[in-house]
This record gives sequence, structure tokens and C-alpha cells, in this order.
Amino acid sequence: MRLLIFFFMSALMLHGTGQQEHQFTIFYTSSLNGNLDGCACKSAPRAGLVKRAFYLKRERDVDTSLLVDTGDIFNIYEDKLLAREILEVYRELDYDAVAVGDQEFSNGIAELLANGKEYPLFSHNLTLCPDESRCIFFSNEPLVIEKSGFRIGLFAVLDPEVFTLYPEEVKKQIKLSAPQSVAENMLRMLEDVDLTLLLFHGSYEKAAELAENVEGIDVIVVGHEQRLIEAHKVNDSILVSPGEEGNRLGILTLALTPKGPRRRIKYDNHFRLFKYEDDEDDAAVRRRIERYKLELREKLQSGGS
Repeated sequence: MRLLIFFFMSALMLHGTGQQEHQFTIFYTSSLNGNLDGCACKSAPRAGLVKRAFYLKRERDVDTSLLVDTGDIFNIYEDKLLAREILEVYRELDYDAVAVGDQEFSNGIAELLANGKEYPLFSHNLTLCPDESRCIFFSNEPLVIEKSGFRIGLFAVLDPEVFTLYPEEVKKQIKLSAPQSVAENMLRMLEDVDLTLLLFHGSYEKAAELAENVEGIDVIVVGHEQRLIEAHKVNDSILVSPGEEGNRLGILTLALTPKGPRRRIKYDNHFRLFKYEDDEDDAAVRRRIERYKLELREKLQSGGS
């Protein structure tokens, strides 16, 4: 009875303010590390994209939610066949945006540029210089996505420090603008959206520093370090990270009142942990895995690089 009274009074108070809440869910992932398939390895268990796909196809309502990834979806080693299969699965799962991580450079600059034209890869502070005569902005404008009349403004940045140990021949082809200045510019372009979301590829500390210094970012999803970080507030931004090896799907549910001086954002976050030995395969992804293994074997037998 007390619970019923509480809900009734809460609804009455909300009605009295004239502010209706809009509920919205963000599904988020990170650091797949090329794990199209997984293994039940005791030292480093990996569920694989084959498990995540089964869940998402059945549990996600595409029309009322967002699905994003903060990058490092590829292996650290060159493998264009594997990259193709992963990107195709991400497209089939209707990922709205995938941030470029440092591992997305594993197949070369030209391949990254080509993938950026075909798949929903984004990085708004990244410029690539494939040769000495030209440099290309990877993503020019923030992404605005409308779901059920709700407008989300999204952008992605790469922390320059993730390339500290990369060889000079790679670093000379990459230019990274300061994340803070890019974030401020993106937010100026997103003044009319209902929610702002940043995909931050870098350390948690750098993401938290950005949240402290830049007003107006509602949600920051962090990736790269493979740290599991529960949702919490830094300044007015909600920060969260789903952890290692692509094993978890983060599910962040928001309840927002309209923008204004009295705006409120309530949130609930939980993680769906996938296990190779327990969760069911997605049949279509399993077929992709078998095809990839066959093509890789044929390539190795023919001496292909």
C-alpha cells in the first residue's frame, strides 16, 4: 500500500510541474578486440559477438533505443577478413554509431577510410593523412538521431594519449585535435537536441576531466582501458564503461524532463554479462564464423598475406 501511495504522489508531483518525463534506453558496448567468436578460457574468458548478437536481436527495440560502441572492435593485428565480418554483424545489429579506437588502425589508414564511408564509424577529432599531399577529416559534423520523436546528438573523440607507444610511421599519418575544443564545438551544433552523448575512446581519467571542464554532455560512454565502471555522475555528465573483451552489454535507461533550468535526468544502469559456455549462439553469426575460418585457411594455404 505504501508503495502505491509513493508512486501516486510521485506522478502527482510530476504532473503539477507540467514536466513530462521521456524514457529512453542506450545499449552500449566496447573493446570487442576482434572476438567474433569466443572461448571459455579460464585466464581470459571471451563470450564473442556471436553471443551478444543473439541477445540483441531478441531484446532490443530498435525504434526506441540507441546502440553504440566506443571502439577497439578489431584485433590488434591486421586481419581484413575478420574486420569485414565484424563490421557486417554490427550493421546487421543496427548499431547507430561506433567510435574509432586505436585498434581500428590495425588494417591501415586506407582501409579505415574505406570502412568509414561504408559503416557507422565516427571520430570527430581525427584527421587522417594517407599520403603527403592530402589529409582528410574523418567525421565533420555530429550525428543527430531521432527515435520516436526524441532527438539525440552524438559525437566521438579519440584521446591522443592512446597513440603514445605507436610507431612514428603510424603517428605521422594521424592528426588529433584537442578533445575539449572539439567537444565544445560539437555541443554548439547540438543546441536543439534532447540528449547529448559522447563516445570517448581513452582513459577514464581523461573522460572525467572532460566532463569537469565542458558543460552540456549528458552521457559519456568510455572505452579503451577495458575497465568496468558503474554509471555515476561527474559534474552533470553520466559516465559509464562496460569492461573487458566485449563481454558485457551496458543498458542505461534514462528518464528526462524537457531541457531548461529545472531539467532532471534520472538513470538506471545495469550490465548483461555474456558467457561462452552459457549463452546461445546467433545462427547467422555462427555461419559467418565458419565462413571466416574457411576463407582464412584457404588464404594461408595459398600463401596470401
